[in-house]
Amino acid sequence: MFTRSKVKNRVVCHLGHTTPEVKTIVHDNLHLSPLYSGKITGIGPRYCPSIEDKIVKFGEKERHHFFLEPEGVENREVYVNGLSTSLPVHIQRKILQAITGLERAVMIRPAYAVEYDAIDPIQLKPSLETKEVENLFSAGQINGTSGYEEAAAQGLMAGINAVLKLKGEEPFILRRAEAYIGVLIDDIVGKGWMSHTVFLPQGLNTDCN
Repeated sequence: MFTRSKVKNRVVCHLGHTTPEVKTIVHDNLHLSPLYSGKITGIGPRYCPSIEDKIVKFGEKERHHFFLEPEGVENREVYVNGLSTSLPVHIQRKILQAITGLERAVMIRPAYAVEYDAIDPIQLKPSLETKEVENLFSAGQINGTSGYEEAAAQGLMAGINAVLKLKGEEPFILRRAEAYIGVLIDDIVGKGWMSHTVFLPQGLNTDCN
């Protein structure tokens, strides 16, 4: 069915920025971050670094942007995209209170850090079937990738090839020159991952009213 009328955007996102005070709070409490205290030895994700990672790696910046994204039309929860962290809960509250407009925000669920093992994707065929265990297909974070889009793309290809394997047909392989998915899969199965552990800080959820 085609849309017959203009769709109205019912959810509005906002762009915000941290403050110099946030930078000071993070610097003063880096020793409490598992990522910097040594409790976590894995590397951070490439495309969504934690706020402490941003402040350490881009020390010349006095502020960093983030997005306030409503979780839905029917609730009051707002996801703070770009302010992920592994700092303790009481420090997370200080960070929120130091941001203009979020001084009265209520944190519903604090951010947290997860460290987990990942397979070396060099162990995968281009179909995403494991070389060591026949009929076992692998996709997403277990392959050492952190992006939702990357995980979805791999899941799509792994699912297609699992069904083709069940039917006794040849795998469906997209080449680098044919699609982004082809570049993505060729990179991970051909070059592997930098580490066997991946650090994924999750974002803050707040009620901004």
